[in-house]
Amino acid sequence: MRALLILVVSVWAGIASAQEEVRIALVGLDPDPRFDDAIAYARIETSRQGDPEVAARMAISDLSLLTDARDLTIDLSVMRVAEPGDLVTAARSLADEGARYIILDLPAPEADAVAAALGPDGPLLLNTTAPEDWLRRRCHARMLHTAASDRMIADALIQHFVKMQWQQVLLLHGKTDRDLARAASFTEAAERFRLRIVDTREFDLSTNPALREQNNVALLTGDTRDYDAVFIADSYGEFSRYLPYRTALPRPVVGATGLVPLEWHWSLERFGAPQVNSRFETAIGDSRRMTWQDWSVWIAVRAVLTAEAKSRDRDPDAIEAFLRSDALRLDGSKGAQLSFRPWDNQLRQPILLATANAIIGIAPLEGFLHRTNTLDSLGVDEPEFACD
Repeated sequence: MRALLILVVSVWAGIASAQEEVRIALVGLDPDPRFDDAIAYARIETSRQGDPEVAARMAISDLSLLTDARDLTIDLSVMRVAEPGDLVTAARSLADEGARYIILDLPAPEADAVAAALGPDGPLLLNTTAPEDWLRRRCHARMLHTAASDRMIADALIQHFVKMQWQQVLLLHGKTDRDLARAASFTEAAERFRLRIVDTREFDLSTNPALREQNNVALLTGDTRDYDAVFIADSYGEFSRYLPYRTALPRPVVGATGLVPLEWHWSLERFGAPQVNSRFETAIGDSRRMTWQDWSVWIAVRAVLTAEAKSRDRDPDAIEAFLRSDALRLDGSKGAQLSFRPWDNQLRQPILLATANAIIGIAPLEGFLHRTNTLDSLGVDEPEFACD
């Protein structure tokens, strides 16, 4: 009996020793200037509310059967840094402690700084909440992007314009860098399909009478040639929420309000999305709905764990090669198999065209094709792409 007990203990010890730990870190700022609660006015949310850590842990739970079958132990550490200047030190410490993957919930400049500091020998970084096109053009070899780029977002809207035969656009934008970047991406996408931007106008959030032509909706949208729709780039959302139904011409509003292109929206009712939303709302426990930032963190962790569990070769280089390959075939509950583009390390994905409570379309829309992958009709294609 004692010999049998020793044998059983030895077998279990052998199983335990065979388990492999996969260390993942989620890094962000606290407070994050992009999601300042003070931006919300009169209890109306104009920015993301809540931490996406729950989404990361949900992804680990979702894939537990798969990772358990491969004897993988998943360790997630979360680090929130108060000062942007301390991010590089924090990321280096995580790398030194053995983090194989670092999920970045950071603004683009900070994500860029971390990637540059860790260099080509650091852990794999996944940018989940910085959509800036210029960050993709930095071509960090160790950075993948699950957040859709500004150009992908713009292309999704432009496809809807083409489908609806909206040829003339009035473009409005704020004064922030994000507003200018979104406006520039929309302009590039419009030029690709030869849509005409009849005018580009800057709005101002102040009530200064001297700026009435910039802060008065009727004046801002009037005194111009006819247009089929109004596109607005407004990162704060404070001006855009007053735009629909007040334009000088009775036209639809898109972009920051009205019809909004997003990676994720709670009203998607197909492809297993309701189950994803329900699991998230149960996990969060405070009735907050899953945002695009939550989805982007969730899919980043799913991508990592799918590659770890399904790669036949346990060599880290082979696992990463599988993660970057078309063989990944990642399920994001949006009706398409997702994978990373080799030229800009961007996750291919459909973009949802959403109103406040409904999905109007999912881009790529019907009729928009690509020579190799329909999802590549969204964003900068390989022949157009160049590193800065």
